[in-house]
Amino acid sequence: MIVLILILGLALRLISLNQSLWLDEATSIVVARDFSYNEILTKFSPGDFHPPLYYLLLKVWMKIFGSTEVAARSMSVFFGIVTIWLIYKIAQRLITSHKSLIANYFPAFSALLLATSPLHIYYSQEARMYSAATLFTSIVVYFVAKIIFGKRFETKNFIWLTIFSVLLLYTDYLPVFFLIVFFAYLAFYQKKYLRHLFLWFGITAVFFFPWISTFLTQLQGGIGVRESAPLWWMTLGKTNIKELTLVPVKFIIGRISSFDKVFYSASVAVASIPFTVSFLQSLYQFSKTRTLWFWFLGPLFLAAIFGFFFSGFSYFRLIFVLPAFYLLAAYGALSFKSKIIKHLLVGSLILVNFVCAGIYLFNRRFHREDWRSAVSFIENNSETNSVVVFVSKNQRDAYHYYAQKVPSFGREGVELGFNQIFLMRYVQPIFDPKDEVRAKIENRGYTKVEENDFNGIVVWRYQK
Repeated sequence: MIVLILILGLALRLISLNQSLWLDEATSIVVARDFSYNEILTKFSPGDFHPPLYYLLLKVWMKIFGSTEVAARSMSVFFGIVTIWLIYKIAQRLITSHKSLIANYFPAFSALLLATSPLHIYYSQEARMYSAATLFTSIVVYFVAKIIFGKRFETKNFIWLTIFSVLLLYTDYLPVFFLIVFFAYLAFYQKKYLRHLFLWFGITAVFFFPWISTFLTQLQGGIGVRESAPLWWMTLGKTNIKELTLVPVKFIIGRISSFDKVFYSASVAVASIPFTVSFLQSLYQFSKTRTLWFWFLGPLFLAAIFGFFFSGFSYFRLIFVLPAFYLLAAYGALSFKSKIIKHLLVGSLILVNFVCAGIYLFNRRFHREDWRSAVSFIENNSETNSVVVFVSKNQRDAYHYYAQKVPSFGREGVELGFNQIFLMRYVQPIFDPKDEVRAKIENRGYTKVEENDFNGIVVWRYQK
C-alpha cells in the first residue's frame, strides 16, 4: 500500500513542476549556481534571513542534475516523498499498542493525506528550504518515537536524533520552537531519558554555536528592515488575527483562493468540517495523541509569540508541523466506532485534498509568478536601446535567471537615457508606495504604450 501512495504522491508533485520560478526560488538557484560554498557562508548568508544548509545542498544537487526549474525543484520533490514515507513509519510507531482496526489503517491513511495535501504538494514543488525543514522535523520525530516506543534504548537512535536536530537548525530557524517544545515534552513525560535529553539538546546547541554570530547579523539586518522598509517588514509576517486564521485555512485548502469572498469563506467552512470533527475526536483521545498535539500546537504557540516582536510568522514557514496536522486528522477520523461516520470522514478528508490539490495543479492562476513569460515579453518587444527598471534593485533575481539581452537597473535606470523603458511594477506598493518611479518616468517625457500582467508580474512599457 505505501508503495502505491508514494507513487501517487510523486505523480502529483510532478504535475506543473515546470511552471515559472518566482523571485525567492530564483534567488535560491542563482546563489547555489553562482556562489562558491565558502561565498554562500560568508558573502550571501549574512544578508539573508535563513541558515545556509539548503543552499549548500541545492548547490550539490544542481551540480548533478542541472539548474533548470525542474532540476532545482526536484530536490524538494525528493524531500517531500521521503517525508510521506516517514509519516507512514511514525504512524506505525505510534500505533504499536493498538489492537483495533485503526492500527491497520492509520499509517497508510496518514501517508495518503500527506501525499495528497495541497499545501505539501505546493512546497514539495518549490526550490526553497521548507520541504527540507519538514523532512528533517519528521526524521527527528521518527527517532524520538523509536526511543520512546522501542523495547530498549539504542545509542544509535540518539545519535541520529542529534544529527538531524543539527541539520534542522541549519535548514530553517522557526523549527527551533519544535525542538524546544519536544525537549520540554520529553523531559516531562520521559524522565527516564532525562540525562540523554540534556545531552541531545546540549550537543545540538554546541554544533549550532559557530553560526550564532552570522545569525545575529541576520537578525540585526532583519530588524533594520522595520525602519527602512516598514511595509516589507509587515509583509514578512507579523502575528495578527489574519495570519493566525490562515494557518488552519491554508493547511486545509493550500494556496488556492477566490475573488468572491463569500464563496471563498463558504468553501473554507465546508472543507473544514471533516477536519474539525476529526480533530475534536483526536483531542478526546488526548492520552493517545498527546505527542502529536505537542508537535502540532507547541511550535505554533511559540512562533506566534515570536511573531509579536519579529516578522516571520506565516503559515508556509510553519509547514514543518503539517505532518502532525494530518496524523491527528487521520487518527481522529479512524477512531470513531460508527462505520458510517468513519467512512464519511475518511472520504471527505481525501476528497477535500484531491479537489484543492487539483485546483492548484490545473489552474494556472494559482501557479507562481510568471517571470518566464514576463521576460519573454520584454525581450520579444525590446529595441536596441531598451532597459528594464525595477522599483527595488534587490528584487531582480528572477529576471536575471531568465533574461539574456535587456539590461536591468533599479530606479536609477530612468536617468540613463534609454529610448524604451519596461517598468516592473513588482512590489511597487511596498518599496515605492508614492509611485515615484512611475512619475519620474512620465515627467521625463516617456509615454505608456502597453501594460501586461503575468500572473502577478505587472510590466508597463514606455516609449520615449
